Amino acid sequence: MKSFFLLALLTLPLAVGCGSAGESPATAGHAKAVSFDGSKFLLAEEPDDAIGVIEAREEAEDGEPLVLVGRIGGSTNPWIEGRAAFMLLDASISVIDEGEECEEGEICTGDCCATDRANCTTLVKVLDANGQLVTVDSRELLGLKESDMVVVAGNAKKDDSGNFVMLANGVYIRR
Repeated sequence: MKSFFLLALLTLPLAVGCGSAGESPATAGHAKAVSFDGSKFLLAEEPDDAIGVIEAREEAEDGEPLVLVGRIGGSTNPWIEGRAAFMLLDASISVIDEGEECEEGEICTGDCCATDRANCTTLVKVLDANGQLVTVDSRELLGLKESDMVVVAGNAKKDDSGNFVMLANGVYIRR
């Protein structure tokens, strides 16, 4: 049951991603109504020893500290509306539109590439000091945009089925 819930959570952005990457009218007002200082989650310096999402999926151990690098994306909507959570794509991979011919290092947004996308993406959840998911949209909290290259520090969350989530306590945005 735990694996099913985690899998459902990981695939949610893929299922609801068919639409605008922007805010919906219902969530836009809600996200802007919340005032929260996200600076405590932004890292002033880039952490060392970052690894990519693909490598982390293969090597990360549950609960262990991890520094992850990647690009925000990997689905048509990489955001979890109203939460400090987003999809992170391995930096070596590019996403192209469905119907285009994929070259090496590219995946498309269509169903045909869903498995490939799952193998090179992970959900990043920004947690507060109590270990709870921050309930402010990550775009508002951290000033993130789709395709931003970020380095995320935190801990790996991995179950026996191989489901992998990054539990972040800090984010560095490469500008």
